[in-house]
Parts: sequence; structure tokens; C-alpha cells
Amino acid sequence: MLSKPVFCRHRMRVGGTCVIVACLVGSLETIGAELTQDEAVRRALQADPWIQASNLKEQSGLAMSQAAGELPDPRLSLAVANLPVDTFDFGQEPMTQVQVSASQMFPRGDTRALKRRRFEEQAAQQPLMRAERRAQVRKEVSQLWADAWQAQQSLALIAENRVLFQQLGDVATSSYRSAYGMTRQQDIISAELELTRLDDRVAQLQIKYDQSRSELAQWLAAAEPGNSISPLAITLAEAPPELTSVPQAEQTFETFLAHPMIRLNEQKESLARTDADLARQNYEPAWGLSAGYGFRGDDPMGRDRPDFLTVGVTMEVPLFSRSRNDSEVKAAQSEAESVRTERLLQLRQMQGAWATGVSRYQRTLERLDLYRDRLLPQIEESTTAALNGYTRDTGTFTDVVRGRIAELNARLMVIELTADALRIEAQLDYLQAQAHPANTQTLDAEERS
Repeated sequence: MLSKPVFCRHRMRVGGTCVIVACLVGSLETIGAELTQDEAVRRALQADPWIQASNLKEQSGLAMSQAAGELPDPRLSLAVANLPVDTFDFGQEPMTQVQVSASQMFPRGDTRALKRRRFEEQAAQQPLMRAERRAQVRKEVSQLWADAWQAQQSLALIAENRVLFQQLGDVATSSYRSAYGMTRQQDIISAELELTRLDDRVAQLQIKYDQSRSELAQWLAAAEPGNSISPLAITLAEAPPELTSVPQAEQTFETFLAHPMIRLNEQKESLARTDADLARQNYEPAWGLSAGYGFRGDDPMGRDRPDFLTVGVTMEVPLFSRSRNDSEVKAAQSEAESVRTERLLQLRQMQGAWATGVSRYQRTLERLDLYRDRLLPQIEESTTAALNGYTRDTGTFTDVVRGRIAELNARLMVIELTADALRIEAQLDYLQAQAHPANTQTLDAEERS
């Protein structure tokens, strides 16, 4: 879908130099309708190649678990033993024989079952890693959308107010030239200065807007090589998502036990304990069975010679490797305890992050209500009074400009506080993520379809 580029252009002349401010509100191409936060998250999850790679790793781990549980292949050998080299006569010597033998080795203890379990546990980490990845993608994309939305709305608001500042400057210039009223040359210079400052704010916001859209475009691009989305093709919805109520501040460790990161850590601990069990198998001997059959020819007199049968058991005794085995078991046990301690630390950090996030979210909503319900109406009333006073020659032009600047800053703060609330809300949503097996399997099935 193609659309014409739409620009907001404002022109002013300062010191003989023409300054043009352009605010891009459209683009040469669009990705469909205006991009909402929920749509951005949905598209990012759908286009994430990491999810597909994780599915393949899970399949690989399950296949490896089947292979790890099998016995090693038996060995067969065929040999001619004790053949005289002077005549190469097979029946000349009684020890000459054709030997056919087979041997089978058996791994130590429960090594096969533990190796199979280890690969299964590695594969079981992938659904949890995908759940954690989905939660991270939702948080990152939601926060990027909030950054881009804040810059977009701020640019549109400044573009709208710049027209008002320019009109005020034109009125002051006309009043000064006609020597009507109390307008001074300093008022004209002040109006031009504020326009220049607005131009600088526009430039800063445009940088932030372009950067946010560029990072957002990387998430929205499809997984196939060569596919990409131009940042200019992203147009955000003007209305932000509705903010939710403040959640409960106090949460216990049990609240976060179903979080994908915590569940993944539990799976890693289980894997570390399996590694410890594998290390203990080195104390067990490896053993094998062998059987051989030796065929002999007739003696020089034509009499039959009996054939030979050989049966044996091979056993590897871990006699000189005990110190090494002790070190390996101790290292595996320490790793398991380290993972368990890390999980406790993560739970503590998540609990602290939740309490901090809820407090910030509550204070942000309170400030947002304060600006909307009290500060902004008061500033608008003060600005209107200053403008009425200026038109009646009872106020100054400086009071009008200051009032307009204060009103603009208040409206920009409302946009900033709304974006801050969206970013904090995304962080809280991440902390509330759950990794129940049924939900994970449902999401995996949707992605495969």
C-alpha cells in the first residue's frame, strides 16, 4: 500500500537565514493500518526467528536422547592365526585356525539412562526458553513502541504550537511597526528565540523518533533472509493503550515461581544434578562380553581336528582414577548448588523489581492525573488571562510567551508520563509472565501452524 508523504512545514527567517522545520507524519509506504502496541507485539512474536531455532534445538535434543540410550555397536573380527609361512599349508600345523569373534561393551552403571535423561532435560529447557523469550519480546517491543509514540506525539504537538508561536510573533511585529500597544523590539526577538528553541527540540525529538522506529523495524521484519521493513514505513496509532489499574504491591516468592526464568533455572538445576549422577557412574566398572570360534583343518594324516571356542568377560576397574572421579562429582554438585542459589537470587531480584515497578507506576499515574485534572487547566486559564491582558494593553507580551511555553511543556509532560506508564506497565507484565506447560504447548502449536 502506497501513500504520499505528508509533511508539516514551517518557515521563518532569522538573521537573513531561512529555517525550515519538517515533521514527518506519513511515509512513502505503510505496513498496513496505524501500528498499535498490541499489533507490534503480535508481529514481532510472529517474525522472531529465535523461536523457530528453539523448536529445532528441542527436536535435536529429543533425537539425541534416543541415540544416547542405545548400546554401542558390537564388534566382529575375522582372522587367520598361526599360518605357517614356509608352505602356507592350512593343515600343516595344529595351531593354525580361522578365528571368528564378536564382542559387546556395556557402559558403566546407569550411564545410558542418565545420558538419555540429560538430553531430554536439555530439550525440556527449550519450551521454557521460548516462554522467556516471548515475555522479553513483549517487554522490549512495548517499550520501543512507547518511545516512538512519545516522540511522534511530541513532534505533532510542537508542530501545532509552533504555528501559534509564529502567529504571536507576527502579531508582535505588526504591533511594533504600527507603534500600537506596548510591544517592544525585545518582544519580537523573544518570539524568534522561542521559535528557534522549538526547532532545536524538534531536531532532538526527530532523532529519538527515527531511532525508535529503526529498532522497532528490526523486530517487525520477517524471519526470511533479505526481508526488512523501512523505519519510514512505520506509522504509530495516535491513541495509546488504556492504562491498567495499579496492581498489588506486595508479592511473595511463590508468586514468581511460575515465571519462565525461574522455571528455566529449576530445569538447569535438574540438569546439573543429572551431571552429578553421571559423574558418579565413573566409580562403576565398564565391562563387556566376547566370544570367538576357531576353525582348524585336518592334520597331514587326514584326521579331523577339533575346533576351539573362546568366551571371555572384559572389565575396566576404576582403580587409579578415584581422585579424578571425586573431583568431577564434587564439581557437578557445586554447580547444582550454584544454580539453586542463583534461582533464589533471581526470586529476590524479581520481588524487589516488582515492588519498585508498582510504586513507580502508582506515582506516575498520580502525576498524570495531577497534570490532566489540575495543572493543565490552571496553566490554560493563566495563559488565557495573559493573552486577554495583552490584547487590552494591561499585560506584557513576555507573559503571553511564558504562558504558551508553560502550556506546551505541560502537554509534553502529559505525553511523557503516559509513555513512562506504558514502559513501566510492560516491565510489570514481564514480571507477571507465567510458563505453565499447557500454555507453552498451545503457543508452540500456534507458531508451528
